Amino acid sequence: MRLNNFIASESKQIRESFIGEDSNLPALTELSKTDSNPKKVNSILITHILHTAVEYVRTLNNIYPVKGIVAVPYSADLNAVEQLKKEGFNIIVPDSVSDTFTKSEEMALDYLNNNKEPLVIQEVGGYLAKSTNKLSEFEQFIGIVEDTNNGHWRYEQTAPHNCPILSMAQSPLKFVEDTIIGDAIIYSVERVIREDYSAILQGMRAGVIGFGKIGRSSAVALKGRESVVSIYDINPSKNMSAKVEGFYPFPLNQLLTQSDLIVGCTGQTSIRLVDMPYIKEGAILASGSSKNIEFDLDGFATKCRVEKINEVITRYTRNADNKSFYILNNGTPINFRDKSILGTILDMIYCELFVCLREVVNGKVKKGLHKSEEYIQNEVSKAWLRAHSPTFSDAPEDKVWDYPESLKLGLPK
Repeated sequence: MRLNNFIASESKQIRESFIGEDSNLPALTELSKTDSNPKKVNSILITHILHTAVEYVRTLNNIYPVKGIVAVPYSADLNAVEQLKKEGFNIIVPDSVSDTFTKSEEMALDYLNNNKEPLVIQEVGGYLAKSTNKLSEFEQFIGIVEDTNNGHWRYEQTAPHNCPILSMAQSPLKFVEDTIIGDAIIYSVERVIREDYSAILQGMRAGVIGFGKIGRSSAVALKGRESVVSIYDINPSKNMSAKVEGFYPFPLNQLLTQSDLIVGCTGQTSIRLVDMPYIKEGAILASGSSKNIEFDLDGFATKCRVEKINEVITRYTRNADNKSFYILNNGTPINFRDKSILGTILDMIYCELFVCLREVVNGKVKKGLHKSEEYIQNEVSKAWLRAHSPTFSDAPEDKVWDYPESLKLGLPK
C-alpha cells in the first residue's frame, strides 16, 4: 500500500510538472517567436487534451488567442481540462465521438457569427470536413490545420473546399511519431492483458490489421514482446513487405480465426459485420486508430449480446453460436488510456502544428487541401535538434544547419 501511495504521489508530481511553469516544449517556444508581429488572429482547437497539451495551449494562446477548445472525449484528461478551465479557457468535452462533430461546428459558427476578428482552426480528425462550405461564407475565416490521416482522408472525401486546409498528416515528421505510437498502443494493450486477463503477450498469437506506419510499429512492438505476429493489409505490396520483414501475412478471415489478440491500425473500418463470424472465440480486439471506427461496433451489436465487463473491456457474444470476443476501450484508441506519452517527440508535433498554423495565417496556403511542405519540416527539425540534441546544438558549423543547400556540397564536380 505504501508503494502504491508513493507511485501515485510521484505520478501526480510528474503530471503537475507538465502543467507548471517550466517549459517542456523548448523547440515550440523557440518557433513561437518566428511570428514576431502576428496578425490579430484568434484560434479554436479541436484536439486531444492530455496533461501534456496544457503548455501547448498556453503557448499558442500567446500568439493566436485560443477562443475555444473542443476536447476529443475519448482522450480528454479531466485534470488537464479542469486546469485549462481554471485559466479561463472556454473548453468543452462532448458526450461522444459523434457529438464532437456537432459541437465542433457549433463552436466555430458561434465564434464567426459573433466576432469580426479572423479565425484559424487546428483540429485532429476531420471533424469539420463537412462544414467548410458553411465556415467559408465568413470572410474572417482563414482556414484549417489538420493533424491526422483519418482527418486528411475525410477532407479528401469531402472536397472541394473553399478555404485553405493544410494537413501535416503525411509529413515525414509524423512518421517519427507513428513509430512511437505503435509501442504506446502495445504498452496499453499489455497492461490490460496482464491486469485484467492475468496473461502475457509472450507466445500469444497476435494479428495486426493494417501495415502502414502505425501498424508496422505495433507489429514490431509485439514481436519485441515475443508474440507470434500475423499481418493483414488490403494492399498486396504491404503484405509482401510484412513477409520480408519477418512477419506472417494472412488473408483476413484466416487472421481473425487464429488470433488471440487483434490490433486494428487502418484508420478505417477493418472488421465489418460480415467478418465477425470469423473472429476467434475469446479473442481480444484493440484499436490503434482514430475515433471508434476501426470495428463495426453498431453492426456487431445487431448480432450479439453486449455486456460491459469493466471500464475497459466489453464482451460481445454472437447470437448465432454463443461464442464471445472482447473489445477494449469501447473501440477507441487504446493508447489514450495511458495518455499515449510521446516524450520529446511531442515537442516536434506541436512545432509542426504551429508552423502550419503560421503559414495559413500568413496567407501562404491556397484554397483546398494541401500537405505540409518540406521547408516546414526542415524548420521544425532544426528547431528540435537545437532544443533536444546537445551534440548538434554545440556544432553550429555543421552542414545540417544549411540543409537542403548543403546537399550541393556532395555533388560531383
